[in-house]
Amino acid sequence: MHSTSLVRCLTAVVLVGAALFCGVVTAGTLTYAIGDKVDLSGTAYATNTIYIFVTGPGLDPNGVNPSQMKSPVVSGDPSTFIQVDVVNDSWSFIWNTAHQGFSLKEGTYTIYAVSQPVAKNALPEVYGTIDISLTQGGESFPTFGTINITTSPPGAVIYLDGQFVGITPKSFTAALGTHTFRIESPGYQTITESLQVNGDGVISIEKILVPVATVTTTSMVPPTTQATLMTLPPVPASTTTPPIPLTAGTGLLATAGAAVLLQHSNRKK
Repeated sequence: MHSTSLVRCLTAVVLVGAALFCGVVTAGTLTYAIGDKVDLSGTAYATNTIYIFVTGPGLDPNGVNPSQMKSPVVSGDPSTFIQVDVVNDSWSFIWNTAHQGFSLKEGTYTIYAVSQPVAKNALPEVYGTIDISLTQGGESFPTFGTINITTSPPGAVIYLDGQFVGITPKSFTAALGTHTFRIESPGYQTITESLQVNGDGVISIEKILVPVATVTTTSMVPPTTQATLMTLPPVPASTTTPPIPLTAGTGLLATAGAAVLLQHSNRKK
């Protein structure tokens, strides 16, 4: 059941012209060529986000992500849907039918705009739809994108996913998808970043190389400690104190003492 209380209108615009659908879609099916970009917009109330999915020939019957049509949506998992912000009760989204990773089949595709992250088998009462008929004859599906890398100064080496591709400035092609590029130049810091190649025009990358900082290492050598050697006098072989010679005074005393003893001896006789 469709309701106008929450998702009221869905608009599809391509190149020139617009078709506005309100409530139940009864005005017919819009027709575009496979490869066209279809501008989708609508009006939503009482919600800040609209969840979008699509069904169609060869796709999961419960819906797939319009930007990754090999990926089915999963009820309760918002990351599997296209999430669009609602601003002033309005929202918009561009469906690029050329960039799907495979060629879409001709037929009728139904775009669903829901206020909750739910697949077709769990739709609430409130949602909006629009049918888009895709035919052959539109833009061919691109398989490569162009990357242009310049550096200041030039002459840096470019690697893409680890493979050498050239010297800056350089323009080259790469398969659609996520890649990692690396820029190297002697004396400058290495740059490593990721990029997404989606085939929408040329991806231009401009980088200013930053010189590698020169680090000066100073070795702190402590001063050499020099010991001062003192020359000591030779130690004598014998430490015996030499005899003290008799002085003249001492000899007189000894002689006098001998004389007194002699006189004392004569008196006894």
